[in-house]
Parts: sequence; structure tokens; C-alpha cells
Amino acid sequence: MNNIIIIGSGITGLTIGSELQKRKIDFKIFDSRESIGGKIQTFRICKMNLDKGFQVLLRNYPSLKIFPEINDIEYMDFKSGFIINKNNTFFKLLNPLKNLSGIFYYNRFPGFSFKDKVLLLKLYLMKNKIKNDQKPLDFLKNFGFSKSFINDFFVTFFQGVFLDKSLNIPLNYFLFIFKLFATGKVSIPVNGINEIPRTISKKIDPNKINLNSKIKKITKNQIICSDNKKYKFDKLICTNPQIESIFDTEINQNIFKEIKYNGTSCFYFTVTITNIEEKIIYLFPESNLISSLYFIKVTDNKHIVSISSLNKTCSIDDMKKEFIGYFNNIKNLNYLKRFVVDEALPVMNSFYNYNSCSFMEYSTNIFFCGDFLASPSLNGAIESGENLAKGIF
Repeated sequence: MNNIIIIGSGITGLTIGSELQKRKIDFKIFDSRESIGGKIQTFRICKMNLDKGFQVLLRNYPSLKIFPEINDIEYMDFKSGFIINKNNTFFKLLNPLKNLSGIFYYNRFPGFSFKDKVLLLKLYLMKNKIKNDQKPLDFLKNFGFSKSFINDFFVTFFQGVFLDKSLNIPLNYFLFIFKLFATGKVSIPVNGINEIPRTISKKIDPNKINLNSKIKKITKNQIICSDNKKYKFDKLICTNPQIESIFDTEINQNIFKEIKYNGTSCFYFTVTITNIEEKIIYLFPESNLISSLYFIKVTDNKHIVSISSLNKTCSIDDMKKEFIGYFNNIKNLNYLKRFVVDEALPVMNSFYNYNSCSFMEYSTNIFFCGDFLASPSLNGAIESGENLAKGIF
């Protein structure tokens, strides 16, 4: 087995590459982009590192154990809690599992009843197996949470996590992510989210990664690049379901033709502002545009603000107007960049945790893996790559 080709240098492709490098198995990675990381990209704009979309790392993701060097990255940690705008007033909620003042003082958000607080603790401590046939919103209602708290907290926060206001995801995955947020650190690398794939790639011989290599056709035993160069393979590993569209008709099974993605848009501004908190997520349950935002301090009163929206068609002017409507202590607001991420997270449907192994044997020598066959997260991307490497090599 000499010719192993991996298509995609995102987290999954790099995970497989590092696992094969460790096993001293030869391989090549091909990617059409100019840089590694797939959807996890950081751009240097106006001497600032801006991520393509609001992406955080949950530091207690189980799959991170195979990359302990990720812990050595310099991080900016978010405060464990939120600031929520309700009735034109900002309310601060701190995680009571990490800060006792979150129980006694920072708990005055309207609609957050004593019953809701008790149920949150019960939800966190719950260890019984849950039937996965319930939708998260139905589960939360049946669990006893008030309608207002479900909408103002669960929907408002987790719509930004899953990019889906209806939270149409498997229930056990929702509870898994809820507990990770409740107990672990939520962070962004100081040098940008792309620091994560760059760190993983250090385990791989750079000569094995072929960037700017667009593939135009795949047959049963070779790939054909846009420059008409051909590379034979004994095994082909595809990390993006859209690759199936360039398969030769002889091998194309149209398994992934219905797969869909949720998208988002993210705006960056610099702003001169006072009386705000940095490194904490602001939520806006009454907004039709803003999903969440956070501030990072640049100088005494100057901050970068990152604003996320589920409305991918939102204009810069509309976002500026809405933002100014919430904060009346702004002196200067300058636009930096807008990112639209059409295919940010896959809609899982029947592919969630595929066959409990999170990768697919498409044919005897072609395999698919990635977060679309595991769970829509960095954790799922690593898990899928690790499982494939262990399963077929």
C-alpha cells in the first residue's frame, strides 16, 4: 500500500496525516486552497488577526487528547457566563458552577426563575441515558424549563453554536455540548483560530501537503488535477462530501447529494466605547440580526467588536445601525471586515455519528470522513479522522 491520497487539509485531513506519519505510512494531502485549515481560517487585516467567523475552542473536547501540544497554544479565555440584553437592559449571568456570585448576585435576568436555576443544575448532574428521538426544544420543555428561559437562554445562545434557531440536532449531542460549556474553558488562540490546524500540521512532513491543487475528476484509482496531472491511489480518503460530485459516473453513488449546511455571517469593527466588558459573550434574544458579539480591548477605550449573525444577507449598514441601537456610549465605529460562511456546519440528519464509527467505506478503496459523519464541531472532525486511521490502517 504505497499510494494513499487524502483530499483536504482541514482538521480531519491533518488528523489522518499526523496519525499516518506516526505509523510511518506514506501519504499525500491535496487541497485546492492556498493554506491549510479548511474552514478554520484567520486573516491578517489592519495588523489584527480576524477569524473567518466566530469560532471557539472548547478546551475539554475529548478528542483533543491526541494533540496535547494544542494546550501549549497561547489562548484568550472567555469568561464563563453571558451578558444578555432584555427590554433594552443588559443583565450579566455568571456560571454558578464556576462562580458563586452567579447563584446569589448575577442571576437577576427576567424570566430566569428559581425553578429554572434548579433545573439547570439538575440538567448538568443528569447521568441517565436519554432517548435520542426527542428534539432538544421538546426535551427542555418537558424537563420543566420556562418558555421564556428556553427562548432567551437556550435558543439565543445555542443558535450561535449550532447555527440553527430550531436546535434541530441530536439530543445527546446537545447535552454533550451543554456540559462542555458548563465545565470547561471556552477559548480562542491569541494568534487566531488557524493556530490550531497550524499546530497539528507540525506533526506532518510539509512535503506531503500539496496546496493550490484543485482536483477536477476522480476515477476508481486516480485523481486528475486541474493542471491535468494524474496521481494513482491505492486508498483515497475524502474529507468533504462535495468531492463526490467530481467522481466518475462509474463510481459515483450520489450518497451525499442531499447533504446541507448551515451558514453564518460575521462582522468586525473597531469601536471607541466605554462601560462594556471584554472577553464575555453578549446575547440578544430580541434581535432579528445579532446572534452574539464580544469585545477585545486594543487600547484604553478602543476595542475590536466581533458580531455574529445567522442572517447571511445582512448588510454592513444594517448591522452598524442595530449595534449602535444597543450601545449608546459609542464615539467611533469603523468597519474592518465581513465574512460570510455559507457552509459553516453540516446539518447532520442521518449521518450523525455514522454507524458509530464516524467514517464511511464508500468503496473498497475510497473512504469518506469528517465532521459531517461525526458531529458538527472541531471535536467531531478530529474524532472522525482518528477513527478512520485506526479503522483501516
